[in-house]
Amino acid sequence: MVYDYIIRNYKEGEPIFFADLLIESISKPAVSQQLKTLCNNGKLVKYDTGVYYIPKKTLLTSSIGPSADIVAKYRFISRGGKIDGFYAGNTFANQIGISVCQK
Repeated sequence: MVYDYIIRNYKEGEPIFFADLLIESISKPAVSQQLKTLCNNGKLVKYDTGVYYIPKKTLLTSSIGPSADIVAKYRFISRGGKIDGFYAGNTFANQIGISVCQK
C-alpha cells in the first residue's frame, strides 16, 4: 500500500521525505517498517535519515538518486509547486548574475 502511494505521487530519483508520507489508515511506525522493507527489496533507497528515493536505472544497470542540491531544494525551497523558502546570499547573487568574482 505504501509503495503504491509512492509510485503514484513520486518520480524516479525524486526525494521522498518520511514526514510527508501521510497515508490514511496507516500509522507512522507501520509506514517506517514498510519503507525499511522496500529498501531491503531494492524498490527504494535510503538517501539520509528520513529521506528516500525510487532508484532511477541507467544504461549501465546501475541506479542514481537525487543530488544534494535537489534534496536541499525540495526540503527548504520548493516542492510540489508550493514555495516554502528562497535563496539568499551568494547563491541568489549567482542566480541573477550579479556576483563579483575576485582575483
